[in-house]
Amino acid sequence: MAHHPQFVKTDISRLEDARIVSDPTTSQAIYATLAQGKVHYYQLETTEDQEIFVQMLIPFRPPNKDFRPRVALIGPGLPEPDGDVPFTIPQDSGALIFPWEDKEVFFEPFSQTRYYMAKEIRRSLSSGNWYVAVYHPEGKVGRYTLTIGEKDRWGVKEVLSFPAMWFRTRWWYSPGQTIAIILGVAALIALLTWLVKRRKR
Repeated sequence: MAHHPQFVKTDISRLEDARIVSDPTTSQAIYATLAQGKVHYYQLETTEDQEIFVQMLIPFRPPNKDFRPRVALIGPGLPEPDGDVPFTIPQDSGALIFPWEDKEVFFEPFSQTRYYMAKEIRRSLSSGNWYVAVYHPEGKVGRYTLTIGEKDRWGVKEVLSFPAMWFRTRWWYSPGQTIAIILGVAALIALLTWLVKRRKR
């Protein structure tokens, strides 16, 4: 029942380079690092009137303690935002800005990670191309996980790739913790193996 993990490798700091989310109803977790003064763009492709779910998570780690980015929904029929904004708004479009609203600290059981969780965003969107912009009003640097969609669609391929996804997610979250977990598991296996061999003697 977990989100499909995705990792941002390319530059998505310009509207024309937005990361395309072809099915925004399928649950997916996008892991990214926001550089200083940058904005990240995601393009949502809707083929019919759909309710869109978006939520921001921040790793529960000391470097991100005070990192609280904002999310903006950009598209046709939305109002023009008050004042200057650091993101691009296409012609004939407007934007809704969603400041961070604390919800709870969330424990993700599959990767054993914890996150500061913001209040979810739900919005009914008509067919077309919409954008989600992620930015920090003060231009701060930090890691975030943007979750989009709520429908869980897992097949055999995704289940079989779980070990690799676990490692990659854990490493993104905290390399130090990941190494400690692996060493701890290896030490436990070695201890159990030694105990079994000793009992057989």
